[in-house]
Amino acid sequence: MHAERHTEFSIYLDQRPGELAGVLGALGEHGVQLAAVNVAEHNSRAVVRLLGRDTETLRHACESLVDSGVSPIVETEVVVVDMSDRPNALREIAVALAAARVNIRYAYLAQRGPGLGPRCILKVSDIEPAMATIEPLP
Repeated sequence: MHAERHTEFSIYLDQRPGELAGVLGALGEHGVQLAAVNVAEHNSRAVVRLLGRDTETLRHACESLVDSGVSPIVETEVVVVDMSDRPNALREIAVALAAARVNIRYAYLAQRGPGLGPRCILKVSDIEPAMATIEPLP
């Protein structure tokens, strides 16, 4: 499976109506094209995890969000795996990483585009062995 390193941005928001809409609107004003989005609740706040098609554009937009009072925003290195549409691909990755003693801290899926299989975004305990383990998988 093809795997790449990417920079993910996590934005922590208060649990109020319109917070996510405001952030997504601001990102759009900066020309950010999102490649993946995940929104979850964490310690009574929302955590919005984002990958952009252009990391520098997303980083610049996030810096302007911080200037406007949105914080914290955290950059994290993640593994992005282009998976086929075959069943159990994520299970295969999880089994291989477990055998390599690499912990998956979180994972989510994003669509690549029409007719393409999904991408899996993985935050792992150790990125080097994760990449070495995932790349040889069929």
